[in-house]
Amino acid sequence: MLIMVSAELDFGEYIIFEKKKRFGIITLNRVHRANSFSIEQLEYLKKAVEYCQENQGIRIIILTHNGDSFSTGMDLGAIDGGDHDAVKYLEKTAADICKLLYNGKPAICAVDGRCWGEGAVYMICCDYRIATRESSFWFPEINSGIFPGTGCIILYSKIIGIPWTKKMLMFAEKVTPETAKNINLLDDIVNSKEELMKLAMKKAQFISTKNQTVINTIKLCSNHLMDLQYDEAYEIEKQGSAWWEHRDKNQFIEDFRNLFDKSGR
Repeated sequence: MLIMVSAELDFGEYIIFEKKKRFGIITLNRVHRANSFSIEQLEYLKKAVEYCQENQGIRIIILTHNGDSFSTGMDLGAIDGGDHDAVKYLEKTAADICKLLYNGKPAICAVDGRCWGEGAVYMICCDYRIATRESSFWFPEINSGIFPGTGCIILYSKIIGIPWTKKMLMFAEKVTPETAKNINLLDDIVNSKEELMKLAMKKAQFISTKNQTVINTIKLCSNHLMDLQYDEAYEIEKQGSAWWEHRDKNQFIEDFRNLFDKSGR
């Protein structure tokens, strides 16, 4: 049974939100602009992700889209590039979404079509990434002299490595699904949108039935410990291993997440 979010929750015209079982499904729906992001849509996307993080009935986020593009990045026509305050606000909002996805509950991204620019950043923030064979991955920003910020360089360097990050961001190399899987940008490739959502739901179902304290602790350790010296990383991992000592598991996860936030990791 599909349960719609209560009427008082407003995620705007271009974000469709559904709760199914223990999944929060966020669907980008600015189809007439190939799901490119305006500031307003980013604000509502951030609100939807925050809602998922705060709702105890949601264990997994599924991020997907309507139309033939996951996203073609920022809508440059929707912002005045000369308005530096607006640009900074856009960048901060976009970066906040990255942080929420990267540090929050498990997230699965399902892509069918173009996944470019900021869309490709949100995809890599997720823990399991699936795409159809019709998809493509590209950062065209360098062609317009735009710096790909919002945590993009950090995340891509961590996950696909420095050489491929340079190829994509400096040389604007467009990546096929097959190459994306080979460089760890994708986890799975499917043949159709129907298969895409079926696999996304299957992965979400698997994760949702497991111990959520353990799942969330593994995610945080995996995302943050690789940059530390072994001894320091192991001390933090041991704290994660002792999750069972804490009566309030939600508070434990919040404190464990703050451990990384406060340290700047």
